[in-house]
Amino acid sequence: MPVLTRRWLQWPKLRTARARPSLGASAEGCPDIGFLADDDRHFELFAGWLHAQWSVPRGESLETRRLALRAQMRVDRLPVALTAYWQGSPAGIVSLRRHDLQTRLRVGPWLSALYVDEAMRGRGIGRALVDATLRLAAWLDHPEVWLFTTDRATFYEQLGWERMPPNPEERRQIPEPEVFRHPTGV
Repeated sequence: MPVLTRRWLQWPKLRTARARPSLGASAEGCPDIGFLADDDRHFELFAGWLHAQWSVPRGESLETRRLALRAQMRVDRLPVALTAYWQGSPAGIVSLRRHDLQTRLRVGPWLSALYVDEAMRGRGIGRALVDATLRLAAWLDHPEVWLFTTDRATFYEQLGWERMPPNPEERRQIPEPEVFRHPTGV
């Protein structure tokens, strides 16, 4: 097995009752996607990225972010975190969670907290994490995945996500969340 192929297979894994989904193997010019639960060597880096991007603006502590991320260290049920590596270096992270938007508690699961390191952007890592999240959701028997964004709507539209009309509660939020959904093929 080449060194860059399925980096996460080199590390201890949580056991599941069934074969795991194919999330993306590293090849030249492609990110390597795996479960945070399988390789937590860079846990603090990932927590720091998410804390700086979303927790600091909300006034949440780094410890709160760590606890939330630690709860996503699983492979066969929600919430779960996926990580991306580029040529062996940590490159990005994303979560699949049961809920992410208080105005839409009846739908889900939700692609959440997609983050790609600034130095790694423009290489298709975000796209690969989104694709892997959809495959994971299908493996977990979810027919669709939802997300919201306040600043990346064009990115998700380019990936084929369907924009959903805002509900009255969302229209009152500042900034207004843009809600999307995507079928998984289940």
